[in-house]
Amino acid sequence: MQPFTLEVPPSIVFGAGAHARLPELARRFGRRLLLLTGSGWYGKSPWKPRFAELLAQYDVATLQVPPGEPECETLDELLAEARNLKPDLILAVGGGSVLDSAKAIAGLLPHPGRVEQYLEGVAESLAIPGPGAPWIALPTTAGTGAEATKNAVVRARRLGYKRSVRSLFLLASCVVVDPELSRDCAQVLTGISGMDALTQLLESFVSRKATPVTRALARQAFPVMLSSLKALSTRLDDLEARAGAAYGALVSGITLANAGLGAAHGFASGLGGMYDVPHGLICALFLRPVLRFNADVIRADCELLRSAVTEHDGAEPQGSRDPVEWLVGEVDGLFDRYGLPADLRAFGVRPEDAAEIARRSSGSSMSGNPKELPLGERERMLAKLL
Repeated sequence: MQPFTLEVPPSIVFGAGAHARLPELARRFGRRLLLLTGSGWYGKSPWKPRFAELLAQYDVATLQVPPGEPECETLDELLAEARNLKPDLILAVGGGSVLDSAKAIAGLLPHPGRVEQYLEGVAESLAIPGPGAPWIALPTTAGTGAEATKNAVVRARRLGYKRSVRSLFLLASCVVVDPELSRDCAQVLTGISGMDALTQLLESFVSRKATPVTRALARQAFPVMLSSLKALSTRLDDLEARAGAAYGALVSGITLANAGLGAAHGFASGLGGMYDVPHGLICALFLRPVLRFNADVIRADCELLRSAVTEHDGAEPQGSRDPVEWLVGEVDGLFDRYGLPADLRAFGVRPEDAAEIARRSSGSSMSGNPKELPLGERERMLAKLL
């Protein structure tokens, strides 16, 4: 049996209505609570008074994460405010950017220095020396799986790339996944987030670093995620489909944290550090060419995923007889269902930057790809999307 390590948050609470358990879950950490939310969703959401009611017994301060992906400079400002507030607990309610921001802030709260100093892959980067502040994750989208991971993905705009602050000390103290919180998620965001989770399940399943336990988890969750995304494309308020997507995203976070990812996420690291393109969309756009590049070594794995879909749906999947092309067809179908952009032209990505983007698309995600992806092939994949 292959040796493995499984690193997961110590407590995960899943299910519709799970948010109601917040008072009891937070009680053991103290009374001073820092609520970290997005700048848009929470303030306009009907959930705001509900959370105020649930947290009435706590001394609550609130900080808002600006729109977009976390950046070093913004996180440094939030971290300074959090250090002044000295909370006993951080409660993060939001999408992947909010959760990653909370992760970095909680991890660095008791330790000196700036966020950039702790980014992996940076010269003389620091390791987080010990535990940070406890934090509870409540995801409001089904995408990144950030609630279950030990890394916070951060854009270092000055350096021109995205990197992670990574440590076991960043794992959430408790994860509360309540699909009710994602019911008002817009269609495009639902699609882009969901495609990110689907890509994570796929890439962690075929990763060179996969283990029997991560493969079992990903294989079981993949058809749940796929069928939920199909259902949500026409019924956004379908709570059962929301639950399936929330489950798929949660499992994708667990599997990526323990098995790594692949080339589609490698491109997201390089391109996302230079241009403002939604992370999930980058992953989805590159998933199809990456699948075809890996086809000769992942065909059997793709057949296993197709059989899992058959078991879940109770019907034979339609499409190509070749399992890789069948999978590409399923991704194509999701692009059509959600009306997602077919390329990068709308985002102002300059063709002359393709070589530099390809060069920066390296790191831990690319190393998990089933086959080595040469620099020239990366450039060709980029050129077809520009």
